[in-house]
Amino acid sequence: MNIRARINARKIVLSYLYQHCFFVNLLLEDKVLTDSLFIDYIFKTDKWMYDEEKEKLKGEIKKHVKLYTAEDFKEFIDCFFDERAGEDIDFDYIAKVGTTFHKYITTIETQVNTYAQTFQYAQMDPLDQAIFLLGYTEWKELETPKEVMINEMIELAKRYSDEWAPKLLNGIMHKIILAGTEEIKA
Repeated sequence: MNIRARINARKIVLSYLYQHCFFVNLLLEDKVLTDSLFIDYIFKTDKWMYDEEKEKLKGEIKKHVKLYTAEDFKEFIDCFFDERAGEDIDFDYIAKVGTTFHKYITTIETQVNTYAQTFQYAQMDPLDQAIFLLGYTEWKELETPKEVMINEMIELAKRYSDEWAPKLLNGIMHKIILAGTEEIKA
């Protein structure tokens, strides 16, 4: 395995998952949509027109919340990661993790909600949601050893998230993996 190619692939999938989580959260936050449209409709005299525009905006956002195929990822890479040579990207990783994460969204949301004491998954920063989802998907799909996977997720959190994210991710992900391992034994 080419480690550089795996790291680059992991960053590409994380970028996509962040985008995905961001748009999903945006769709769930009606106030953000309302505030976004408020700029165009300061004096909301035509409420029916305003609601119609909000639905159009939701439709545009939903276009970005799609499940990617391996071919879609190639376009994503061309748009956002064109400085990386093809041999420096592990496309097998992208095909296995980037295109299957959707199977684990509900599971990781439930697990985070179970083990987090002061917040819910929906309240987390979209980047932290993406890191949890990436790590869990990698663990399930590639059977990456838990220590390696958690360490990689902590490194991503240290680099891209806030100062508390690595500890949070470490503690909760250990509990999730432990619970998943015990399910397999049972």
